[in-house]
This record gives sequence, structure tokens and C-alpha cells, in this order.
Amino acid sequence: MSNPFDIKNQRTFDENTQKLVAAIDKINNTPSLPATIAELSRLTGLHRNAISNRGWPNQKLKLIKEKRKAQKQAETKPTINKNPIKVLEERLDNAKNELVYWFNRNLDNEKQIKQLEINLERMSLARNDYETMLKNERIKSMELTKQLEQLKNLIS
Repeated sequence: MSNPFDIKNQRTFDENTQKLVAAIDKINNTPSLPATIAELSRLTGLHRNAISNRGWPNQKLKLIKEKRKAQKQAETKPTINKNPIKVLEERLDNAKNELVYWFNRNLDNEKQIKQLEINLERMSLARNDYETMLKNERIKSMELTKQLEQLKNLIS
């Protein structure tokens, strides 16, 4: 005769399996639900490790993910029968837009270069002024040093 605990464990196992099957079907039929063990855990109330230990739910989720990926790729394939004139017109429009972008970028760079040249000229003039002021101050300093020496000589 079987142990009563074994019977209860088997019953719980079967109930959890039914919950997992129902949740996997719901995930499969509802694209807005992510095909993850965490979502399966949320839907069934089982712990993620309990789901992962079974193995087969993870395989089913992988199949659902692959199916969704294939559907997405099928939806995003462009139609091959486009009018060649429209394709060329789109390319021409894109080229025009790119030309306008680079033209404006060039104008901005030219403005920036002009401003930098003006700043360089101002800095050069300021440097020259400061060099002249430095020369004058050195000359004054030398004259004051000479006067100081002369005064020291007179005192001593």
C-alpha cells in the first residue's frame, strides 16, 4: 500500500502540472505576455525553481519565443514589388536631405572658424600688449633697483 504522503505529493504534482499547462497555453495565445519563467511563475503561483526543475516548461517557453520571433520577422519583411521610380525618388529625397544636413553643418563650421580666428586675433593683440607692459615694468624695476643701489651707496 502507498504512503499517504506519496499520494498527496502526486496529487499536488498533477495539479501543478495542470496549472503549468494552462499558463503555457495562456502565454502562447497572448503575445503581450512575455514567454519567461518569471511570467509562468506569476501565472501559476509556483516558484521559479520549481518550474525550472521540471525542464519541459522551459523548453515550451523557448518554442514560444522562437515562434514569436519567426512571426515578427515575417511581419517585418518588406514587399519586393515596389515601383522602381518610387524607390529612386525616395533615394533622391534622402540624398537631398543629407546634402542639406552637410551644407548646414559646413556653414556652422565656417562660422565657428571665423569666431575662433577673431578670438585668436584678440588674444594675439592682448599678448602683445601684455608683453609691452611687461617690458615697461621690467625697465621701471631695473631703474628703481639702480636708484635703490645709489641710495644705499650714499647712505653707507
